[in-house]
Amino acid sequence: MKRNKFLYIALLSTGLLFTSCESFFDVNDSPNDIKEARVSEILPAATVNIGFMGGSDMLRYSALIMQQFSGQGPANPSTTKEYERYNINNSDVNNLWNRIYSVVLADLEQVITKAGAEGSPHFTGVAKILKAYTYQVTVDAWGDVPFSEASKFQSNFYPKYDDDEAIYPALIKLLDEGIAEVNATASVMDPNAYSTIFPASNWETSRIKWVRFANTLKLRLYIHYSEKDPAFAAQGINGLINSGAEFMTSTSDNFEMMFLNQPQRQNPLTSIEGGQFKNQLFPNRTIVDMMNQKADPRRASYFVAYPINSSPATYKGQSIDSPPTTAVSRLHRFLKGTATPVDPGKVNADGSIKDDAIMYGGDAPTRLLTFAEYNFIRAEAALRFGAPGDAQAFFQEGIRASMKDAGIAAAEADAYIAANGTLTGSPEEQLEQIITEKYIANFGVMMEPWTDWRRTGYPDITPLTRPTAIYDELPRSLFYPVSEITSNPNAKQKETMLERVFWDVRQ
Repeated sequence: MKRNKFLYIALLSTGLLFTSCESFFDVNDSPNDIKEARVSEILPAATVNIGFMGGSDMLRYSALIMQQFSGQGPANPSTTKEYERYNINNSDVNNLWNRIYSVVLADLEQVITKAGAEGSPHFTGVAKILKAYTYQVTVDAWGDVPFSEASKFQSNFYPKYDDDEAIYPALIKLLDEGIAEVNATASVMDPNAYSTIFPASNWETSRIKWVRFANTLKLRLYIHYSEKDPAFAAQGINGLINSGAEFMTSTSDNFEMMFLNQPQRQNPLTSIEGGQFKNQLFPNRTIVDMMNQKADPRRASYFVAYPINSSPATYKGQSIDSPPTTAVSRLHRFLKGTATPVDPGKVNADGSIKDDAIMYGGDAPTRLLTFAEYNFIRAEAALRFGAPGDAQAFFQEGIRASMKDAGIAAAEADAYIAANGTLTGSPEEQLEQIITEKYIANFGVMMEPWTDWRRTGYPDITPLTRPTAIYDELPRSLFYPVSEITSNPNAKQKETMLERVFWDVRQ
């Protein structure tokens, strides 16, 4: 996706607006001119771009692969149709990779360096936590990536690629450093007013949310070892829980980026659906049918009913193995924000709707790691690794938190849990229940549904096959961008998207 929404902030972060002009009219230098961006300007640039990343290319790739989205609309040609058939090539990921390395990680490295020199550990701590999160999703998308030599700017234009298995432990260490630094007793500046994630009027309110998020992110990292090294996963999870670490306690602790119902400040999914990718993204039949089977009340938040005036409301998903059409449900307010009432004049005879029959504010957040996910991690950890707590209690709390995020009334959530919230069967069958509900709760969360499928095999979805798709199984990682292959001699392209990340060892 083009970086066209918050470019003015990104420019601040890279210093392009404040480049020194030492050789040009030096005599007119003003002591009031800002020569370079300050950490209070760089950090919000980084958080905006992390939020933007959470609702753009990486979300679309993983959601299309995992049959949460479908690209089978009437637009032809359509890049989303290609992505859905697993044809995500090396040029498609250029902008995503550049946003991660040239914008987000570069900004965070500047914050760490500048804030460290200025005596502001609360800023460096937040930046290290964000850096760990950014690398986690980057490793999970590509595997081996530049890490130890990355973000060195002019001192190293050709960073080596680190082994992905070596990066994960470094991220846990980075999170420990970040937690220690946000807990520092003194800091020249506090970032609570300079972040679009966990903003607050005072540092203490913001601090505790960063600590809870960082510890919850460590749980996510450990659970990814579930098949690769279950003993290590158990040791890490149990040790962290028994240490008294604080984790997310409610949906108000969600790690998410809020957007606004204002031009140029809407979330990226709303922006692209209203512009570049109009009529190209729809709910996938797999997730819609899965939710239909349980009469899931979250459908009213996730999807537009089809036919639009059906009573009781019905929902229909789309898939690449069906003819292109708009006569299906559409993505709704959970991902796109405040919705206007349906314009009756823009309802088609078959019950489908025209593009602008419902207008969206774009004020839905990009959800990056939620309290719902935390509870599903704890449920899995209790079931598989004997971690403290009751698996079923965490399972039900995960569903309840997801319902709350979707704006579902408590009575409807209670009824759904009464019907579907009891773990039954063998441990493997219970794991499938947990991951399947997590898949529904993580609708719109980039990467994690794909990661869960790669490591557990759940939910039990049917891969596309050739010739509809370019592989007979779901991809396991992304190609490296062509810009990196042609500019960094250390970059070696993969033969296929079936090459696996280190923790992906399930047969």
